[in-house]
Amino acid sequence: MIEIPTDKFGRAIQITPRAVALARTIDASISVSTEITLNADTTFLRVYAIAKDVYLKWGIEDVDTNTFDEVIPSAQVVDLVVPLQADGTPYTAINVIERESGATVIIIEK
Repeated sequence: MIEIPTDKFGRAIQITPRAVALARTIDASISVSTEITLNADTTFLRVYAIAKDVYLKWGIEDVDTNTFDEVIPSAQVVDLVVPLQADGTPYTAINVIERESGATVIIIEK
């Protein structure tokens, strides 16, 4: 059975949340691990990979080809609920890096 994403109160989340963007990031210089600090109210990410795959890792540690949590496929959009850390608090940052040279990533926080 597929688990439906929920908010911090256990209520099902509509994909995508009915909210304006809290923050937007467009980055074409992700040849090395690039940290993005999330808005304090972010609970959901919409991530676009333009032209090349992008690796994503939750948290402040650098991402590489061996330590990623998500792969955003080229020319695709992936919707992600911000997960909770072991202590029960949501992650406050992500790291992204291109899988191949020439990647661009667009991240919309809601």
